This record gives sequence, structure tokens and C-alpha cells, in this order.
Amino acid sequence: MDLETFRQLLSPAGQTAIADAAVLGPTEAGFLAAFEKLRKRHPPVLAKAALETVLLRGRARGKHSFWERSYYTREALEQASGEAVSRYRAGRFRSFPTVLDLCSGIGTDAVRLALAGSSVEAVESDPLRLAMAEANTAAADLSGRVRFHPGDVLTIPLPPADAAFVDPSRREGERRFLDPDRYTPPLGAVLARVPSGFPLAAKIAPGVARSDIERYDAEAEFISAGGELKECVLWFGPLKAAKRRATVLSSSSSRPEEVLPSAPAALPQGERRAATHTLTADVLPPDPPPAEVRGFVYDPDPAVIRAELLPLVAEQLGAVPVDHGVALLTGAEGISSDFADRYRVEHAAPFHLAKLRDYLRERRVGRVTILKRAIDLDVNEVTRKLKLDGPESRALILTRSLGRPVAVVGWKEDP
Repeated sequence: MDLETFRQLLSPAGQTAIADAAVLGPTEAGFLAAFEKLRKRHPPVLAKAALETVLLRGRARGKHSFWERSYYTREALEQASGEAVSRYRAGRFRSFPTVLDLCSGIGTDAVRLALAGSSVEAVESDPLRLAMAEANTAAADLSGRVRFHPGDVLTIPLPPADAAFVDPSRREGERRFLDPDRYTPPLGAVLARVPSGFPLAAKIAPGVARSDIERYDAEAEFISAGGELKECVLWFGPLKAAKRRATVLSSSSSRPEEVLPSAPAALPQGERRAATHTLTADVLPPDPPPAEVRGFVYDPDPAVIRAELLPLVAEQLGAVPVDHGVALLTGAEGISSDFADRYRVEHAAPFHLAKLRDYLRERRVGRVTILKRAIDLDVNEVTRKLKLDGPESRALILTRSLGRPVAVVGWKEDP
């Protein structure tokens, strides 16, 4: 879609085309058939744009609150953070009256920053994305809180602001980059545009190398949502509160929600706020020595693992690793944690497929949920060879403990 087509999409004729496209319920597989129907009522270019809009809105459902009224490009939607992560991140800016949103894209972060209470100065070089951002801000009834500035964040005069957020592109065509100074724009060049010590946060790839992070005087925060690692954010200046941080966002929790750093903004109707749990450290306790599997096994959240905070969680749980270099912990007591899933151990033994099959069959286990860590086994092949049949179910952990492959049978317990 180009800018002129998008402007047509915003017109009454374009809105009618979107409504007609929604009735057709387009899918990727059925796009061509839907297009042939829609082009009979609307110009082909407009019909294609309307169908694309409906498809992308469907993908954004569950990711953004205002998906039914928003506009996307495929790449921008893929790069945009999910609702829970974006909302949490915006919360760390609440004490700043005005925030720069650099490389603002289609405006999803500008919307969240505005909902958190800040006035936003959004800068974007792509005319189509900028136009979409303006439309998406209007869809959220936030036009008065966000101002848009076309141009390159490295060359235009930046509007005055109290803090800044930047979400640079981490890809070039099909290539994806981890090093922040290979982004567009490079992070180092963005930092050169603001005074030393300026409050700035940069969204970077969660797979970034530790050596690339340590080049910057910043807090490295790894954020997960729903058990999946989503992103890393570098926090500079007064936004830096620790050397490393793991933040776990979940839709529900056994513990009260933590809010950073002040009261949350009002939510759009029907929107559910994720519980937030965060773990920080400047200096870590020493790695405890590994031990054989005990009464409970803990599977740490990926944010904890990437933030290298496993020793801290082990200390909190009174647990130890099952082996060197294996991100599983084991302990004698079952302790609830927002930073690790807990499994009660029923049986643990060196991995032997026939013996494992016999054990499960004796207990009439017909279904296993397999968790594999640091062991070279094909899960599908193991499942096939077990040939289980029965009404019972178990969790099966295949890993390495004290240098040897082990199979752990048990149950995943609620927090």
C-alpha cells in the first residue's frame, strides 16, 4: 500500500470498502477469491488495500486494544510490541511530562505513552507509517496528546522533551541484526543526538549478545509475556535503576500486581491488565553447585535466563541447578515463584527409553507433555517410541543432571 492509496482508504469510499472486506472474512489462503469478489464493487487498488487492512487487523487482535480501528503494514505490525509489553514500558515514563517517540512507526507506542499520561512528540521518516500513526492515534482519541514530526531522527531538529524512547529497525530486507549499532538508525548515533545522561530507552532484540549490551552505561531489561521472551530494553540516564532486570508479565498471578512507577492509567473498556513481576540485581550471588534431581524441578522464565539472574532465583527458591549450564533448578521444597514454573517430581532416573515406557505404562499414562533442556533427543521420536495408551497424563522432563541424561516424570503445579 502506498500513501495515496491509504488516503483513499480513509475516505468514505475507503471505509465502505473496509466494511465490505470484513464481511468476506478474508484469509491468506482465500485472499485471491475475496479480492475477485471485492473488486466488482470497488477499484482494484482500494479493494486490495481494504482486504489487507482487514487481514492485518485480525492478526493484531489480542495484540492491541484498538485493532478494529487501526491501520498496519505487515512489517510494522511484526515489529510492534504487544499490548502488555508496550503498556508496561510506557509506565516507566509516567514521571516525564513530554516524551520523544523516535522511529514511531505506526504509533502503537505513542498511543501507550499518551495513555500513561505523557504528551508525545513522535518522529518518523516513512510517510505511510506516519500517516497511519496519525490515524491510529485518532482511533484511540489521543490526537491532542500526540504531535507528529516527519523526518529522520538523526538529522531533523528534535522537539524539546523530558525523555525519549526509540524503536529502531532491526532488519534490512530478509536480514535481521542483533548488534544495536547495525540497526536503522544505529543506537550509538541516536545517543549522540541527546545530551549525556538524558533519560532514554531503546528497544533492542532479545537475542542481543551480552558484549553488545555492556558497551552501554544502561540497565538491560529482558521482558517476557505469557512465558515467551519478547524484547530487551536498554534504559539510560535516570531511567537506569539496576544493572540487569528480568520482567515477567502474565494475565493472572497469585501475587498482587506490582505497578512501576506510579498508579496505572485508565484502561480502554474491556482491556485486561497483565500482572507485573520484576527481578533486579547489580551483583549476583555465586552460582550454586549442581545436584541430582530432588522433589521439585523449576523451569525459569526466559527473561530470567537471558538477564542472567538464575542464581538469584535459585537463592530465593532454595534450589540448585540440575547441571552446569542447564537452566533448570531442583529443590527439596515446593515454593511458588512468579519467575519459574514448578514441577512436582514423581520419578527421576537415568534416561532409558524401555524402562521409561514400562514405568509410564504401569501407571496407565497415555499422554505426556515433554519439556526438553540441554539434551540431544528428538521429542517427536521419543513420543512415538513410548507408544503410550491410557487415561492418565504426566509431565516428562528430559534433561541432563550431573553429566548424564535423565528422565523426570511428574506434574506441573499451579503457582
